[in-house]
Amino acid sequence: MKEFGGLKILKVLQVPYLIVTLATLLTLLYASYRDLKYRDIPELTWVPAAIVALAVNLVLGEYNDILYLVFSLMPAVLILIMSLFGMIGGADFLAILLVGIAHPKFKFLPISLLTLLYSLIIPLLLVIYYAIYNLLMFRATLSSIKCGRGRRLYLILFGKPIRVRDFLKMKFTYLLTVPRGGGFDCRASFSLEEEEGTIRELILKYVNDGVLSLDDYVWVTPALPHVFFILIGYVLSILTAEQLPQLLITYIFH
Repeated sequence: MKEFGGLKILKVLQVPYLIVTLATLLTLLYASYRDLKYRDIPELTWVPAAIVALAVNLVLGEYNDILYLVFSLMPAVLILIMSLFGMIGGADFLAILLVGIAHPKFKFLPISLLTLLYSLIIPLLLVIYYAIYNLLMFRATLSSIKCGRGRRLYLILFGKPIRVRDFLKMKFTYLLTVPRGGGFDCRASFSLEEEEGTIRELILKYVNDGVLSLDDYVWVTPALPHVFFILIGYVLSILTAEQLPQLLITYIFH
């Protein structure tokens, strides 16, 4: 390998990469703190790291290969579409977008895609836990739910039953069974624009009207801090950016 000023060229080129990685990591750390504590992340949080990533990669010519850049940004586009339908938060889109523009080049899979895939592990494990827990512990409670809209399957996979009195005390928890007439709207998710206080007022109204009692069960789901999961996914993707995909491909086609 060629030497320049006593340093290997590869080591010189690694310095900008480390700067971009550190800027992205620090941003995700702060955003995760906000997500865990407030479930709210200001849009300006992502701007400094994005500027650093764009500047460094433009200077190094990392965006010259448009095909690489397109593949790196595809996970962010997917998250954007989901956020437009209210399925996921806008901060999740900005987090994956930052990773995509920070690491446009890849060997096997885009860093942004690996980050997204890793970030889904905890939610998928939670779905499995809910399914086992609900079918074993609350089969009778589930059968008593009348879904005027939606399906009971949503409740099995995405939430768990708690008593009304407990729900009224919880934060970052949303209803999957919204009372409607003599039954419920059984939904798979909640609107990200939905105000917790508004739903609690609705439940209190039904309690005061005698439709529900404080000891009745409602099915709830937590507002997951997905940006924190993206932070975990980003760290794992940086550590396994080349090794894991190569091992999987070797194992599958061996």
